[in-house]
Amino acid sequence: MPEKIKFLFWLACQDSVPTLFLLNHRNIAPLATCPRCGLDDETFLHCIRDCNSSRIIWKHVDFHDAVFYSNLDVIDWLKGGSTGHHSLLFAATLWWAWHHRNLMCLNNENWPLSRISYNIHGMVDAFISCFATNSNGQPVDRLIKWNNGNHSYAILNVDGSCMGTPVRAGFGGVIRNYARFYLSCFFGYIHDSSDILYDELYAIYQGLILAKSLNIIELVCYSDSLHCINLLKGPTSKFHVYAVLIQDVKDLIEQNNVIVSHTLRKGNHCADFMAKLGASLDVELLHHASPTDELLNLIRMDAIGTFYYRE
Repeated sequence: MPEKIKFLFWLACQDSVPTLFLLNHRNIAPLATCPRCGLDDETFLHCIRDCNSSRIIWKHVDFHDAVFYSNLDVIDWLKGGSTGHHSLLFAATLWWAWHHRNLMCLNNENWPLSRISYNIHGMVDAFISCFATNSNGQPVDRLIKWNNGNHSYAILNVDGSCMGTPVRAGFGGVIRNYARFYLSCFFGYIHDSSDILYDELYAIYQGLILAKSLNIIELVCYSDSLHCINLLKGPTSKFHVYAVLIQDVKDLIEQNNVIVSHTLRKGNHCADFMAKLGASLDVELLHHASPTDELLNLIRMDAIGTFYYRE
């Protein structure tokens, strides 16, 4: 498991997860009542499992057993959930139930179940991929491919590029539907930029603008910039150099049912191709209703599920 999830488990076992019940007990919060349902004190189990806002998440990912909801001992409940074939799903759901509680209470955000479920199953896939070992206990080679997530969403892959001397910056992306068929692509040149973070954020912004113009309201946006994804999923700092652009992207995400997710570079090569094309030309923004021959070959490789070794 990642350290952040092991740490959350440890906090729960130490009765130290900062729920309102604990904060009130320590005279930090004025009330212990759950801010989401207002019915019970926000203990750890109420917060993570028993509050209706959390319980619908567990049931949505197929935790229906009555015994699962009847155990009132935190450590026993964690042990039971962490044992057996569902242990990875349990850990991921616990993490996202806590994360979504914080989004609701601290950021006033309420994600649709489909979006939470997508992140839970994506985390399980990441567990399997990152911690896979062979029969000798040795890590196995990681194979990467383009991911359509097996969801009925459109897929937007985006990328930014800085290359050459002097530096030329560009951005680009490709939109496909859930059946892997091409919908549109875009690319452009960014004047006077040598900051790859700006290029990556601007690529996401332009991709979401294009998706909105195509009336796509359910979308998964993949970027290979983990820094960008973390900026968009976390609270916005008004002191960040790109605070306005970050907020503009967040507004587009809020207005539509958009999931932003990280992908490895090998699974993002169509967008990488478009970003480098944008950096090589002097066009500020261009859309293509049909793919170029070079892009079409890359799309075909993605569509048939071509695997690549992670570098």
